[in-house]
Amino acid sequence: SSAMRAVLSEILSVARYDCNVLITGDTGVGKEKVASMIQKNSTRSNQPYIKINCASISENLLESEFFGYEKGAFTGANAAGKKGYFELADNGIILLDEVGELPPDMQAKLLRVIQDGEFFRVGGTRPVKCNVRILSATNRDLEEDMEKKRFRRDLFYRLNVFPIRVPPLSERRGEIPALLAHFLQRYNEKFNMQKH
Repeated sequence: SSAMRAVLSEILSVARYDCNVLITGDTGVGKEKVASMIQKNSTRSNQPYIKINCASISENLLESEFFGYEKGAFTGANAAGKKGYFELADNGIILLDEVGELPPDMQAKLLRVIQDGEFFRVGGTRPVKCNVRILSATNRDLEEDMEKKRFRRDLFYRLNVFPIRVPPLSERRGEIPALLAHFLQRYNEKFNMQKH
């Protein structure tokens, strides 16, 4: 559809520029697919690509998952310490899916990483440098969340350097026959059926 052709044009346009992208749209519209297309067409396509679902990580584990920890940082920690997602994604791309679910303290820490290009591991005393391009995705209205003080305004503008809105299927109904054919073929093959 013309709506998705416009989105594809935006994807190919922004992919080669090393800037942060905020992908918005309803649940199920394919925001993660958009992020993957940006990654594949970017100058970092041969570098690490780390996908994180911010809503699926327990709040008390977020910092250690994002930034890693030093040995002995807390009870039950790996004796050798552990690299976090940002360290693993160094020189590559990180996708923060459901970024609107991040709690305020993690929003502040993420802002520091974007601004300074460095972070501290949990229990660490020396900064770790990282060079990461951030793609974010959300189905929330972050502008409304900013008004209600649920999302930091300064973080929003750092993530939203280039916005891409993926339209819902109701705005691209012409794609429904093609999608039906695609899923019918996929499930006929999967279940060895001949449904039509």
